[in-house]
Amino acid sequence: MHHERPMHRRVRQAASTAVLIALTVVAAACTAAPATPSTTTVPSTGTAPVITTFTSSTTSAPAPALIAFAWQVADPQSDRLTCDIDVGADGTSELTVTDCQGSRSRNLTIGDTGAYAIRFTVSDGTESATSTVGLSVTAGTSETFDIVLRPQTTLSPEAQAAFDAAEARWEGIVTAGVPAVRATIGANGCGALNGAIDEVVDDLVIDISTTAIDGAGSVLARAGPCLVSTGDGLPRFGVMEFDLADLSNLISSGTLTAVITHEMGHLLGIGTRWTSAKPGVVLTGGGTGDPRYTGARAVAEWSALGGNGTIPVEATGGPGTADAHWRESTFGTELMTGFINGPVNPISRMTIASLADLGYQVDIARADAYSVPSGNLLRSLLAAPEVELRVDRLGPVGAA
Repeated sequence: MHHERPMHRRVRQAASTAVLIALTVVAAACTAAPATPSTTTVPSTGTAPVITTFTSSTTSAPAPALIAFAWQVADPQSDRLTCDIDVGADGTSELTVTDCQGSRSRNLTIGDTGAYAIRFTVSDGTESATSTVGLSVTAGTSETFDIVLRPQTTLSPEAQAAFDAAEARWEGIVTAGVPAVRATIGANGCGALNGAIDEVVDDLVIDISTTAIDGAGSVLARAGPCLVSTGDGLPRFGVMEFDLADLSNLISSGTLTAVITHEMGHLLGIGTRWTSAKPGVVLTGGGTGDPRYTGARAVAEWSALGGNGTIPVEATGGPGTADAHWRESTFGTELMTGFINGPVNPISRMTIASLADLGYQVDIARADAYSVPSGNLLRSLLAAPEVELRVDRLGPVGAA
């Protein structure tokens, strides 16, 4: 596992904004720089580290901007390498990654607007090489993200509390509203129980209900985005319908809130918009034995967890499980695998970063503590009782 050292500092007097710790940078534009292609400087001794590539996931983004920085580096003598990222190119590192050789990536959040030079330095302890990319952070919206729940049936107190908890959790993670659009669809037009809607939606409306579907132990729910925006491809209206026959088991096992939070994540687009994301498709290998997630920001968090390459996606399970979840055999109890492992299922930084890949602005610091399980721990997790989320995944039936 890699050891990373986020640096503590303040930006110089000309730009007096403080720098936050733990991979989050709130820096003023202390060094203006246009968004230019990467340039690399390598000492001519022939023994210095070599930077093959250093890139950012975007050259322009609204504040607060979650940016993935990726690199490929090597050392001619195979020495251990240390990498530093300096926001503003003022000589002070915001992030240090040890044992950074090979292909790696990391996320940083930049909170203030401005044009930045982002300087990347790789060192073997004696010699170093540098590369610089330009980044522009533009003004973001001050509007918060609002989810509106519309019950279509009478809900038990336990179900209502679980829906409310899931709403609050995701509203805390997504930090900025999306453009309002007019949503129009008839009653039950989403493939499940939904009310008619013909109104301006800002930001997401979800119709929720409990009803008889097919009895206990089979399909748990029907859920998914119903209408998506033609502008950003993000959902504006969706439906979550749970089988009454399964509800008591979810309540007694203490997993109801986790299941509803999981399904609301799909309403936001996790797994359901991976092949239709406006910033670009983030799923490869769908329908094969090894599907992979490729979005730069989530991949950066996978790299920070010790992973290599793109993220393993579930290839097994019933309808709606494969190609829409993180792989259970790798990620264990993480909330957005296709199985719920008891009442504690953390939302990782990787899951939150995947929302940024879809186009949302997020607060990655809202993630739960999480590490990838391995060895005996992983084996025990996979052997423990779990709930497969047998959900009919409802796709969008219209655009708004």
